[in-house]
Amino acid sequence: MENDMGINEKAYTTSEIAVMLDMGATTVRKYAQYLEKVGYEFFKSKNNARLFVEGDIMALRYLKELRTKSSISVEQATNIVIEKFGTVTSREVVNHASPPSVLPVPIDTQYNELKGMMENQHSLIKELVTRLDKQQEYMNNRLIERDRHLMQVMNERLETQRLTAASMEEANAKEKPSFFSRLFNKAR
Repeated sequence: MENDMGINEKAYTTSEIAVMLDMGATTVRKYAQYLEKVGYEFFKSKNNARLFVEGDIMALRYLKELRTKSSISVEQATNIVIEKFGTVTSREVVNHASPPSVLPVPIDTQYNELKGMMENQHSLIKELVTRLDKQQEYMNNRLIERDRHLMQVMNERLETQRLTAASMEEANAKEKPSFFSRLFNKAR
């Protein structure tokens, strides 16, 4: 049974889906085969190549998310996708002579994803700035503490040197008789 996709619906090739979903083309084919095994049907070109429409992309994206966010098998993930999206009736693309045009994910979806990413980045940047400020404050306090300690040690050392010098002068003064005392002592 031949069924047209609709006037506004765009079809994508396996390689285009791989780029859109950031997956390998072989992974897209593998996931499509698992979906077909449980009754899901894709549009086909005249040369029997799979073509993916928006609903197929959503199903594959959901299957990818299930696989990356949990440790379930492809078969289990496929069954969950079928429960959520169901199967599609048999369909074949008519008059698909030119390659399908590439349309990105709907704009509102992209906008929401980008907005969410920007909000996450904004909060991460705020957290990093806070951490850097705390680190700088800690380093400044440590430097001030180190400088105080160094000044205290230097002052104690200077005081010790002054006391040592003074005691040495006293000792030298007691040991050396004055010039006159030496002069008169020799005369006796």
